Amino acid sequence: MQHSETNIANRIEVIDVLRGFALLGICLRHFISRFDYSNGTRSNDFFLSGFDRFVEYVDYHFLIDKTYPIFALLFGFSMFLVSQSSRGQSPLRSYKRLLGLIPFACLNAIFFPCGDILGLYVMVGMLVLLLVKLPLKWVPYLVVFFLLQPLLWMQVFINLIGGPVQITGSNYPALIREVYETIANGNLLSIIWVNLTKGQFGNLLWALEVGRVCQTIGLILLGYYLAQTNRFAQFIDKTKRPLRYLLIPVLVIIAIRTFEKFAAGAQVPKELVLIIDKWRGLSFAFIYIILIIFIYNRVPSRYFAPLSLYGRMSLTHYISQSIIGGVIFAPFALNGAAYLSNSSIVLLFMIVTVVQILFSKYWLAQNRYGPLERYWRRMSLYTFK
Repeated sequence: MQHSETNIANRIEVIDVLRGFALLGICLRHFISRFDYSNGTRSNDFFLSGFDRFVEYVDYHFLIDKTYPIFALLFGFSMFLVSQSSRGQSPLRSYKRLLGLIPFACLNAIFFPCGDILGLYVMVGMLVLLLVKLPLKWVPYLVVFFLLQPLLWMQVFINLIGGPVQITGSNYPALIREVYETIANGNLLSIIWVNLTKGQFGNLLWALEVGRVCQTIGLILLGYYLAQTNRFAQFIDKTKRPLRYLLIPVLVIIAIRTFEKFAAGAQVPKELVLIIDKWRGLSFAFIYIILIIFIYNRVPSRYFAPLSLYGRMSLTHYISQSIIGGVIFAPFALNGAAYLSNSSIVLLFMIVTVVQILFSKYWLAQNRYGPLERYWRRMSLYTFK
């Protein structure tokens, strides 16, 4: 079996596979959550009702906060590749590439209120570009620092000593409630405006207060570091027994389950619960990465072609799924969130995904980049005069 050459200077096929898998999990999570428009309903049929509950189980145990870390990690990986390809060109290309995400973030926010991640990536990416200028030996320590959730631990300590400061207080719910009140009662222009303003700000505030910001900084920085040191490519290409690396994330999950069992019924600080959830999600993400690489190195690469195609056009598919989801679920459109069951939603998701993969195959046979990826690249190459 021969895979395409693994080289940090070129597109690594398994990276596209991992990105496609991560995006698939993120988009399925968005569909099941009905893009946060409503809790929805269950089927009346006995069999379908059981399937609805199964979907909820899979969503909670295998999707929530468990595929997002892969996407963030690979975003950092791509940031380094852009930085490398910019040598001899404008030193601002990496910054322009990040700023080029802003129009896409705004478009995404219109259809997915309080759910956009691209705006967060812009701000975190700017910080990461500054952090990677530090000595390389410092970077692993910074990664660990951010993944340990320093803000949440600081709040735990402040609460223990009875301090009045609330770093991670629940400040975002009021903003998000106002967004959904406008969606339910406002006109189209007021909905667009509130999604772009209070929706985006509420989403960023939520990300800060639940630990998503620190996690994203750590993961993007880690992805950049793994690409810069070529360690991820070496792991993919040379590791013969990747399953041994499962030990650490599996032990973390076992430790978390043991703690939850003994702490059942006790009053656990919400910040500690958030920390545990983030570590659990991170552990699952690393398990997914290791298993995918293990399988990828042992079966013909053609079996991964759909995921690879899906991952190569990740920006196009992420935005288009938000638009499709907004049209299907939003109360100002088809209002499917009010009456579609999980069974119907999974079927819709499968149809949308298959169409997107077929479109990817057609488009990439004639073009090097996806439609939105092409314009994003042009933005990063544009020279201001």
